[in-house]
Amino acid sequence: MTEPTRAPGGTRDQLVEATLACLAEGGLAGTTSRAITGRAGANLAAITYHFGSKDALVAEAVLISLRRWIEPVLTVLRSDEEPEQRTVRAVAALQSSLAAARATLPLHLAAVTAAPRNAALRAGLDELLGEVHELLAEQIAAQVASGWLPPWVDAGAMAHLLVAMADGIALHAVLQPEAVDPDALVGQALALLLAARGDQA
Repeated sequence: MTEPTRAPGGTRDQLVEATLACLAEGGLAGTTSRAITGRAGANLAAITYHFGSKDALVAEAVLISLRRWIEPVLTVLRSDEEPEQRTVRAVAALQSSLAAARATLPLHLAAVTAAPRNAALRAGLDELLGEVHELLAEQIAAQVASGWLPPWVDAGAMAHLLVAMADGIALHAVLQPEAVDPDALVGQALALLLAARGDQA
C-alpha cells in the first residue's frame, strides 16, 4: 500500500506533492483523484475544496515542478554580475537543473503536450514561459545596448531560441538518454553565444 505523502504546509501542499509523486510513477493517465488523495492521506473532497478540480491540481503541481527546475537559472539571470560571468553561471545552473530533473523530464514534456487540452495548465505555462522570455529578452537587449553582444542579435527572437533550445535538450535527453549528453549540448550553445561576440569559447 502506498504511504501517504506528508508535505509541510497542510493538506494543500500534501496534495501537490502527492500529485507529483503520482505523476512520476504513473504519468498523467495514472494520476487519478483516488491515487492522489490516497497518497496524501486526504479525502476526495479536499481536491475540490483546495483546487476546484483535479485538472487544476495537476496543472499547479506540474507548474510548481517546472518552476523548481528553472528557478536556479532565473536567479542567476536576475543577478547584478557582469554579462559574461552571469551567462556562464546561468549555463552552469541550467546544466545542474537538467541533471537534477532528468528523472522528471518525461513528466514535464508530457505536461507540455497535454497543455492544449488542460486550460489551467496552458494558462500557467503561458505565464511561466512569458516570464522566462521577458527576463531573457531584457537581458539580451541590455547586452546588445552595452556592446557585449553584436547589434544583429534580435533580443526577442534570441530569447525564444534559447527557450526552444532548452526544450529541445530536455526532449532529446528523454528520447535518447544514452546518446545525448545535455552538458555537452549546453556547452556548445554557450560556445556559439560567445562566438557571436568574437570571443573564444
